[in-house]
Amino acid sequence: MRTDEQPERRARRPRRLPRRRSDRVEALTTWVLCGLVAATLVATALVGGWVHAFASDRIRAEQSDRRPVPAVAVADAPVVPGDGGVGPTYGTVRWTAPDGTERAGSAQVPPLTKAGGAVTVWTDDRGDVVAPPLGSEFPLVMTATSVVFTLLAGFVLIVFAVLGERRLLDRLRAAEWGAGWRRVEPVWSGREDSGRR
Repeated sequence: MRTDEQPERRARRPRRLPRRRSDRVEALTTWVLCGLVAATLVATALVGGWVHAFASDRIRAEQSDRRPVPAVAVADAPVVPGDGGVGPTYGTVRWTAPDGTERAGSAQVPPLTKAGGAVTVWTDDRGDVVAPPLGSEFPLVMTATSVVFTLLAGFVLIVFAVLGERRLLDRLRAAEWGAGWRRVEPVWSGREDSGRR
């Protein structure tokens, strides 16, 4: 058979199934939900980065503003029972401020510190007793906490969005099935004047 006698072959386009309105809405809402997941991940990364930078800056500021100073306990420190052991103990201590003046005040001391015992207190630039600077684990803990809470908030938002999408699609599909049934039922049941009984 010669090639010029062969029937002309046409490139067939794949036939697409008719799409109902609910199918188009579902496709759109699926893309919206994917975008919501992506936005949650981006927001989590941004919040985590911001919190880590903030916590790191706070540690640097506290470490530059606070310094350990030797002090002497004025009185015996009592033992304070706490949850599962000994709680923090506070006692009166004496120390020398940066301007050379003697100061006295309350500070956290080790339990059972005797009067005249050496302790270390943290002071600011003016010589006032302050809390010790935050530890190096502070940025990691704050970052992990913020990431967990941001992911949890995003997860809750996504769950509510999925539930809303399901409810919307269920109503839309029910309306489409109802309209289709109203169109087909008279012919199917023979109530239409089609000659079929």
